Amino acid sequence: GGFKPPTRGHFEVVKKALEDNPNIDKLQVVVGGGSRDGIEQAESLLVWEEYKKYLPMKVEIVPASKPPIKTVYNYAKDNPDQKVYWVLGAREGRDDDMKDISSRTKSLNKYNNVELKIIQTPDKGMSGTNAREALKRGDQGGFTKFLPYELEDSEKDNIFNILRSTEDLNEVVEDKILYAFDLDDTLITS
Repeated sequence: GGFKPPTRGHFEVVKKALEDNPNIDKLQVVVGGGSRDGIEQAESLLVWEEYKKYLPMKVEIVPASKPPIKTVYNYAKDNPDQKVYWVLGAREGRDDDMKDISSRTKSLNKYNNVELKIIQTPDKGMSGTNAREALKRGDQGGFTKFLPYELEDSEKDNIFNILRSTEDLNEVVEDKILYAFDLDDTLITS
C-alpha cells in the first residue's frame, strides 16, 4: 500500500495476518512510492522501521519501485512455484474498503499461486486521511491516536517529528524559499 502514513490499522493488519496464518514464512510490507500531502515513501519506511520493533523477524519492509499492486503480481509471476498470500486490510463495515479491494484484485485470477487474504479490523476512525489531518493541524495528541498501542511515548514523538518535519518543510517550499532546519530549529542550509 501507500502507507501515507502507516497507522495502527496497518500495523494491526500485519499482526492479525501473521496470527491467522502461522504458516507464513516471510511477510513483506510493500510501501508504495509517491507522495500524499507531503508524506513520502522515505518517511513511511522510517515509520515502519519503528513498528517493526514490535513485529516478528519474518516481517520485511520493502520499498516499491513500481505500484504495490504491480509489485505483488510481478513477484507471483517470477515465483510461480511459491504460494503467495496477498494480504489486504479492510475496516469492518466499510463497503468502500471492500470496493477498493475488488478493484485492486481484478487480475487476481491470472495467477494460480496467489491467494487473497482480507484482514478485517475494527474501524475506530482509523485512516491515513484522518492521521494526515491531525499532522496538518500540528495536533500531536490527536495524531498519536493513530499509532500502535505498543509504541513507547518517545517512539510516538519520533514518528510525529519524522512526519511533521515533512509538513513543515513543505510549507516553507510553498513559500518559494527553501530553508532546512534540524529538530532544534537550527538553520542547516538555505
